[in-house]
Amino acid sequence: MISFGTDGWRSRMDDDFDEGNVYLVASAAARYIIEEGMGERGVIVGHDARHNSRKFAGVAARAFANGGIKPYIVDRETPTPAIAFAVVDRKLGGGVQITASHNPPVYNGFKFIPHYGGPAFPQITSRIEKSINEGYRVPERKAPPEVGTIDMKPSYIGFIEKSLQLGKVKGLSIVTDPLFGAGVGYMAEILRRNGAAVEEIHGNPDPEFGGLSPDPTPENLKGLKEKVVDSGADMGLANDGDADRIAAVDEKGGFYTSIELSLLIADYLFGRKGTMGKIARTVASTHTLDRLAEKYSVEVVETPVGFKYIAKELMGGAAFGADGYGGLGYGWGAPEKDGILSGVLLAEMRGSYGKPLSEIWEEVSSRHGFGGFVNRNYKVDSESSAMVKKCLERPPGNIGGRKVVETSRIDGIRLSLDDGSWVLMRASGTEPLIRIYAESSSEKEAEELAGEFARLATGG
Repeated sequence: MISFGTDGWRSRMDDDFDEGNVYLVASAAARYIIEEGMGERGVIVGHDARHNSRKFAGVAARAFANGGIKPYIVDRETPTPAIAFAVVDRKLGGGVQITASHNPPVYNGFKFIPHYGGPAFPQITSRIEKSINEGYRVPERKAPPEVGTIDMKPSYIGFIEKSLQLGKVKGLSIVTDPLFGAGVGYMAEILRRNGAAVEEIHGNPDPEFGGLSPDPTPENLKGLKEKVVDSGADMGLANDGDADRIAAVDEKGGFYTSIELSLLIADYLFGRKGTMGKIARTVASTHTLDRLAEKYSVEVVETPVGFKYIAKELMGGAAFGADGYGGLGYGWGAPEKDGILSGVLLAEMRGSYGKPLSEIWEEVSSRHGFGGFVNRNYKVDSESSAMVKKCLERPPGNIGGRKVVETSRIDGIRLSLDDGSWVLMRASGTEPLIRIYAESSSEKEAEELAGEFARLATGG
């Protein structure tokens, strides 16, 4: 059964992600666009560097064309944020990106981007799923459908250059790592054009991702860390397979997830640049952003997990959003995760401060009291699932000797503790897993809290 998860439909190409199902899903998306009266605007169809992604993009484009919607298909691997930007910039009826983002090479995916340029909201995906379940398919036409081609790279890069103060990157030495994905050449070109010395590694699109997984984790970024340290570079920047996520490495090889980067970027935007607007964060993001917001007199909006909820806030006046899963977004562009804009903004920040990234992090984390943040997955069987359900219904009154002072059920259950720490438990909607997050005064403390909550929840 085809269903849309947190960010579109994903599945294995050796299972049900095939041409027939791509045509089926594209037909349902076309039906939605037509019902919304936006068929005359056209759609953009993009793809990443995976096996068959361009072929699947062609299948989707054919479905739109058969339905009377003119499709514009990209002429090269294109990052998801560039596709989202195109939808807004060209006032299209929507867009599709064929990508499985950071998943292994055997996976592929279909991401539908409505006219507003962000993730499809649940009320939209439910309509598309209804059409899929009904087996709706756009009838094939006898005449070959008209399909246009488009290159979004120049206009997307131009948007980023106009949005930021990139004179500040001049003279920096930066290593970029697109992990063989759709972001190849993007950050490197922008930074070079503005005076930085850039070396790009893993810079050729490869459907096998060089034997790595296109997920910017410490394990997959060993090459980036080594290159930064060995070359004496100021920093390293990495994207995932479709470049909507960001990770970074400092001059010492220290690794930064989007959790740390969200704090760095927020401090730069609101503390140094004087950016106006709210901060939107999911319940699974660092709550240190709340202390930062209080310091800079900025409002924080908390949402359930999923960038679609962040997108809604970005469309409603938030200037910055963080989803806790590697996704950072901005109120002045398309309301979508953007790993390229985030990376270039980090380089601007580094140049603006004129000091090593490790020192900037020490100052920012100390200023706002960041301790440690962990995210762990735990497998559950039928017996432990019953215990998890019981724990969700009747949570413990203390964890690790800390008293629970507040309970939130915005997404799963979050327990705020009397020392300022918190733990969150959510059940996975697709796997027999529970996801536990914890934030405390140190990573060790957070790890212990996560483990204790898992033990209480599963009886393990």
